[in-house]
Amino acid sequence: MKMEYNTTRSNLILREYGRNFHKLVDYVGNEKDKEKRNKMSKTLVEMMKITQPSFKDQSEVDAKMWDDLYIMSDYGLDIDSPYPMPKRKSESERPKRLEYPKTKIRYRHYGKKIELLIEEACKLKKEDEKEAAVIHIGKIMKSFFGMWNKESIDNKVIIENIKELSNNKLSIDVDKVKELNLFYKVTKERGSKHHYHSKSKRNFKSNRPFRKRRM
Repeated sequence: MKMEYNTTRSNLILREYGRNFHKLVDYVGNEKDKEKRNKMSKTLVEMMKITQPSFKDQSEVDAKMWDDLYIMSDYGLDIDSPYPMPKRKSESERPKRLEYPKTKIRYRHYGKKIELLIEEACKLKKEDEKEAAVIHIGKIMKSFFGMWNKESIDNKVIIENIKELSNNKLSIDVDKVKELNLFYKVTKERGSKHHYHSKSKRNFKSNRPFRKRRM
């Protein structure tokens, strides 16, 4: 038996069906008797349906399977199909491959969205709106940094990062941030029912008399 290597195999036209289906399509295409080709094609389409259990509309799945059958034969299959042969797509009609964004993120632990937020904050005209935006962004940055590094970050560092990312258009007084705790890290416990419920349990003292456990 001759061994097949990936380097010598032909490229798969529809990879989702695998190489065995492509071989079966080639086998059907090489059959000289058209009546036999028609019968084998119907059997092959039924086999292909098993690989697509998510389709609910019977007419939709039938049309797709016959189209895929033609596509896998490189539009060279001569059979009597219940559906017309699909048109070959040109290179211009094929969807373009999505490219990865090439813009460099200066601080990966903050992410690209922080840079976009800062960009929008720079467009604000009123100083009180800019300050409110800086406080909001500072909270998010502190939270993101904690998720990446599992430790706290100094408020001064956050402010310096905001100044750098905004090209010195945004800033806030570090003493004000420290005094009012403006960049406080929001946690699940703060303000939650679980937090106060557990706290009240700790402060609750039972009036029932203490009883010694029997030995």
